[in-house]
Amino acid sequence: YVYGEPQYFATAMPTRTGAIPLVVKSYEGRPVKIEGNALYPGSNGSTDRYAQASILDLYDPDRARHFKHDGKEVSREVALSFLDDLSKKFAANSGEGLAFLAESSTSPSRARLQKDIADKFPKSKWFTYDAIDSGIHQRAATQAFGQPVKPVFHFDKAKVILSLDCDFLGGEDGAHEHIRKFAAGRKVEQGMSRLYSVESLFTLTGANADHRLRVAASKVAEVAALISTWATSQGKEVPAPARDFESQWAFNCANDLLKFGKDALVVAGQRQPIEVHLLAHAMNSALGAIGSTMTLLPALETAQADLKNASVSDTLVIVGGNPAYNSPMPALHAKTQASPTIVRLGYYEDESASTTWKSQWLFPAAHYLESWGDALTSNGTLVPIQPLIQPLFGGITELELLAHIAGESQTNPYEIVHAELSSHGQIAAGTPDAEARQREEIWKRILFDGFYVPMATRVTVTKVVESLSDSSRLLAKTSDLKLSANNLEVIFFRDAKVDDGRYANNGWMQELPDP
Repeated sequence: YVYGEPQYFATAMPTRTGAIPLVVKSYEGRPVKIEGNALYPGSNGSTDRYAQASILDLYDPDRARHFKHDGKEVSREVALSFLDDLSKKFAANSGEGLAFLAESSTSPSRARLQKDIADKFPKSKWFTYDAIDSGIHQRAATQAFGQPVKPVFHFDKAKVILSLDCDFLGGEDGAHEHIRKFAAGRKVEQGMSRLYSVESLFTLTGANADHRLRVAASKVAEVAALISTWATSQGKEVPAPARDFESQWAFNCANDLLKFGKDALVVAGQRQPIEVHLLAHAMNSALGAIGSTMTLLPALETAQADLKNASVSDTLVIVGGNPAYNSPMPALHAKTQASPTIVRLGYYEDESASTTWKSQWLFPAAHYLESWGDALTSNGTLVPIQPLIQPLFGGITELELLAHIAGESQTNPYEIVHAELSSHGQIAAGTPDAEARQREEIWKRILFDGFYVPMATRVTVTKVVESLSDSSRLLAKTSDLKLSANNLEVIFFRDAKVDDGRYANNGWMQELPDP
């Protein structure tokens, strides 16, 4: 770098559901400001509050700084040697007794390493767990359409939007993209879209709604089933609405959805059960919105792990997060001599860095601004994650950790990501040297632009596979709930400032007002 001259690098911030393309300003070798990547198609350089504040986490003095074994500092070489020995140990018994607990990721390189681990250790277990269940949209779409897909919502194309407890302008993942798209559809000269919102909390989405219905969270399913009765009728005779306010509201909303058909959109929130999401997909399908205001992208089949019954007999590898704080996994709470050996990659020495287990190894995690990596955005675009600074405290990435455990010949995260990203794009047939030069140019172009747009990979579906016409099973779950002063309903929701707790040490986030 040149003293006094700022430099800018394209990278991305990985999230649970898709990375955010960024351009980061570096001043004299240190990243100082984060902005969105304006070259990324349709983004207009947008980010969210978490991305803006994430740079402060890079310089957090409370980060994990040392490799440790049972609370005592060890060298990096000793720690990595332990991982290599671990790989050899479980290669001998096909991975029996080995388990992994990781957060959700869209990284193609991590997906490849995960597959390599499954092939090498067929008896090992892999659990994916997030304190905030952001994967319900994908699971519901996969169940509804009979194949692994994830939905992409086009609020800019919708003329009528129904939100079923979905705070897509505030608390939902990808809100920064939804805000831009929703605003694009609210232009007076082009005909403003209309927003109906059914919700229990007062959210930013509800505040922007043209028509808002406040109901208990447990009653959202009942309203959704009521709207679905008319919205999916497709000319069939349906009962007339009752005279109460909720029924009349639902009837008018359904009529508006039917009026605009394929230009309508129904979305369900993360807090709602999967049945509400399935009803939303049934309405979108009946209205003809699939392929118009909602598209489907192919996705890897995933499931939120049921950790209450998960057992680990020998070694548990924790890849990120703080599961001892926010997960119900018995192995993390037993802390007895029979508990497994814990291998933990973590950003802090927190609850999951306890030294009361039988044996524990702590590997300090590198910040994404210190790491080589890759990820997919919410619409399936491939983005690189490139470091702007060497790890301040010698941390390692999850790719490096998993590569050592998998016994890979290449454990350098740069080489792992280089091999993945340079394999994309069109290569003209030629000599090996010529093809290698072409791949190197692809690699440089992806790093410079900060993204690679693949060929269109949308999934075409004709109808919902899951039968949703009979909503009786859904209504049965809510009909017996009688809320009163003696029978209250408690809602746990994603915090606007600290997310699931990971930003609790970030002073900038703590200063934000609660929306």
